Amino acid sequence: MQYSTLKNMNYHSFILLILVFVINLEICFTKTHYPNITCSENDQKALIEFKNGLIDNTNRLSSWTGQDCCKYDGIYCDEKTGNVVKIDLHYNNYLLDADIIPQKLLDNQVKNFLGGELSPSLVRLKHLSYLDLSYNYFASIQIPKFFGLLKNLRFLNVSCSGFGGYIPHSLGNLSRLEHLYLGGCYSNVLGPENEFKVDSFSWISRLSSLKSIDLSKFVFEDSKDLWNSINMLPSLLSLNLEGCYLVTLPYFTQVNFTSLSSFNIRHNAIGMNSENPSIVPPWFCNLTRLMNLDLGQNNFDDSTSVFEKLSSLRVLDVSGNGFGDSLLSSLSKLNNLVYLDLFGNDIHFTNLRLLGNLTSLSVLKLRYNELKGPVPEALTSIFCRLSVLDLSDNEKISGLLPSFIRNPSSCIENRLKELYIGNTKFDDFFPEGMSMHENLEVIDSTNSLLYGEIPYSIGRLSNLRLLRLANNKLNGRIPSSIGQLSNLEELDISKNLFTGIVSELHFAKLNKLKKLYLSENLILNVSSNWYPPFRVKEIGIASVKVGPRFPQWLRKQSILEILIMSDANITDMIPNWLSNATLFMTTLDLSVNKLVGGIGVLCDAQLLHSIDLSKNLLSGRIPSCLSNLEELRSLNLADNSLEGEIPCSLGDLPLSFLHLQKNNLQGKIPSSLQNLTSLQRLDLGENKLKDVFPTWIGEKLQSLELLRLNSNQFYGVIPLELCQISSLCWLNLAGNNLYGTIPRCFSNFSCMSSGVMYGPGEVFGQRVESFMKGIPLEYVGEQILLLRILDLSENKLVGRIPNELTKLVDLQYLNLSRNNLNGSIPKKLGDLKHLESLDLSQNKLSGSIPQSLASLNYLSYMNLSYNDFSGPIPTGNQLQSLDDQSFYVGNPRLCGKLIKKSCNGNGSSNVSEQIPQGDHQDNDDDGDEHKWFYAGIGPGFCVGFLGFLFILYKLRNRGVTRVFQCWV
Repeated sequence: MQYSTLKNMNYHSFILLILVFVINLEICFTKTHYPNITCSENDQKALIEFKNGLIDNTNRLSSWTGQDCCKYDGIYCDEKTGNVVKIDLHYNNYLLDADIIPQKLLDNQVKNFLGGELSPSLVRLKHLSYLDLSYNYFASIQIPKFFGLLKNLRFLNVSCSGFGGYIPHSLGNLSRLEHLYLGGCYSNVLGPENEFKVDSFSWISRLSSLKSIDLSKFVFEDSKDLWNSINMLPSLLSLNLEGCYLVTLPYFTQVNFTSLSSFNIRHNAIGMNSENPSIVPPWFCNLTRLMNLDLGQNNFDDSTSVFEKLSSLRVLDVSGNGFGDSLLSSLSKLNNLVYLDLFGNDIHFTNLRLLGNLTSLSVLKLRYNELKGPVPEALTSIFCRLSVLDLSDNEKISGLLPSFIRNPSSCIENRLKELYIGNTKFDDFFPEGMSMHENLEVIDSTNSLLYGEIPYSIGRLSNLRLLRLANNKLNGRIPSSIGQLSNLEELDISKNLFTGIVSELHFAKLNKLKKLYLSENLILNVSSNWYPPFRVKEIGIASVKVGPRFPQWLRKQSILEILIMSDANITDMIPNWLSNATLFMTTLDLSVNKLVGGIGVLCDAQLLHSIDLSKNLLSGRIPSCLSNLEELRSLNLADNSLEGEIPCSLGDLPLSFLHLQKNNLQGKIPSSLQNLTSLQRLDLGENKLKDVFPTWIGEKLQSLELLRLNSNQFYGVIPLELCQISSLCWLNLAGNNLYGTIPRCFSNFSCMSSGVMYGPGEVFGQRVESFMKGIPLEYVGEQILLLRILDLSENKLVGRIPNELTKLVDLQYLNLSRNNLNGSIPKKLGDLKHLESLDLSQNKLSGSIPQSLASLNYLSYMNLSYNDFSGPIPTGNQLQSLDDQSFYVGNPRLCGKLIKKSCNGNGSSNVSEQIPQGDHQDNDDDGDEHKWFYAGIGPGFCVGFLGFLFILYKLRNRGVTRVFQCWV
């Protein structure tokens, strides 16, 4: 959770911890106050039998030796009798913070899980009241039926442990059970989900002592049985049904679980399977003891009167629903409310004043609502009471920052700890008054319009943990006082207009720093023997002048996960010591530098997920040992001087993106690449590869969205198998020796025809150059996802332009130039409404230029030069702006105002030329047919007229001479 007040636990976890704490007090165990107490021989033998059935790959139970089982890890005994009362074997070394978890780390974590069989010897532990096996992996075995014989059990937790099968009804025999946790894993914790099957929940109704139950991430085919059983638990205090795919809530006439204090039905599908949103059922009014209610990520509407009755509420989460302003009126009476999450609803500024009565309110989240315009001053009194204010992702908020931010003295008491205003249109100086919020821990104004300098006084915010100012218009120098923020964990000031030098002073006391992102155009000037006070997980210093040498201070960054140091003015080899800094690294971007030498040093970075070394001076061969990088999804080595063949071992990687363009690679495409069935982008353009066009590309790589093999020496026909890749959005085969005709089945490329958006996949580090609109252009990141390109230029293709290409209605760039195509331009080419660039130059095309091209409103480049087109050049609409005569040069039979050549009466050029005998498509040669038709009208009329006169002459003796004379 991103807010410090609830970072380590949400309210549900808090309730759980309180309940666990209470039961632990009741159990009254200790290991130190009664050192002479030992467990019984019966209990010790039962535990050893239990251990023998378990799989313990990492010897977590190595302490389970000797006679005194009270000293075993995870075992707790009664302080007076020595009886075993508690077994806690949950695994708690979770990977909580990593954004990308490599498979190797997952595999290593699985090794730490306990598994195997659960011995019935546990039944001999007559006093056992607490059993926690959560966060282990029991390989889908069923919960043992003998658990129902643990008569004194009051706490049972098997959540996130990989159990499966049907839940035994014998659990209903645990009459003393107070806490039952069968649910899934929390979203920020790794572990094997349970895969339970449910035939009935009637056994739950027998657990009359139950106070808390967690059934999160169950899938209920019929929830009626569940609700009926829950309604028979009068002592229930906490109910967690998060992520259970519930589509409705029951309509009880009588509610028996009125003692409920925590209720979580987040992330279900309530109200989503009907045309109208669901209402909060009236029986909620009876839950007057509710302190925590989470209805988030469902589809409830404004039937909100029930909230008025929930006067004990302290935490309310209605995020991701359809609530509007009427909700605020209902909430205005909840005087005990401390935490309110309204994220993703339809709230407006105008009615937020209704929250003025909530004097206890401390956390207010308003992300993704309908907040527009300047923040009303009338809300100042509400905001002044808050410790957390989130206005982010309301892109229509504008104007100055709220006055209480700029001038904290407007608040009687300054409580603000966390401020989130990212993705808004606040257009204001970074206020000097920000530093007067002495309790601030988080400032996040990412992607806003703040400008001016960061004040030196920001160094006073000694509690600041997160400072996110990326993508604003801040300028000037970075104040060295930032280096005094000793609690700072994340500093992101990237994508601003800062200038000047960043020195060691800027990092002097940042010993807690975990994420560092600096802005472009800065100069990082530290001594060669500088030892940073921090060990960070993420470094982003793209376009910061770091070089010319590879920075030595990175040697000490042993826990790096992300290193982005592109365009850093580094002229050096990749040092061997970098292998130590890449042990935990998932992302490495050293592109756009002047790195030399080879890349073999990376072969030990086995957790790498993405590598971008493009636009350097790297040389030598691509090392085959890259196959060691079993997590690698994206490899970009483009625009270097690498040589030799593409190693076959790349086919062993789980690659989705492979960019090797603009090198000196030779030989064939290794057939092992057909194993890359998840490959989305393959760019091998501008090398020296020589091979027949591989048919397996179309047969095996059917997830491809981008395929660039341009400027190589591929030969043969374009295989029809290529048409099997319906997801193909960008196809560039230009500059090869391909012959034959253009396959008509290219119409199968649905990405070019249906508007389907594939991806987004991974856009980090993606950079593609292409010759478009007559000039070289570079496309970066998300731009690539939006392009629809077909380039077959500079080959030896023959035949006509297939009419089927006109079905690719989302195509933006079409280049068929420098081939031997004949026939005419398909008339329906004007159906390609998104076409921006059209190049058909240097072919043998003939006929007229279709008038339909004038309807291409986005067309900004068209080259039809050096063909044999005839007739008038079309005019109108977008064609009026394409007034470069060179686009039509080499077509002597064209006429029109643009090329200053008049057309004769029949629409032809006045220049007399021999008409070539071309091979034309029947349905696209109407222009030529018209010419021959009109050319034959004169002689045909004369011959026909003379024949008619001859017939009349023969009929003269039959009495029709008068008719003839009259007609003449």
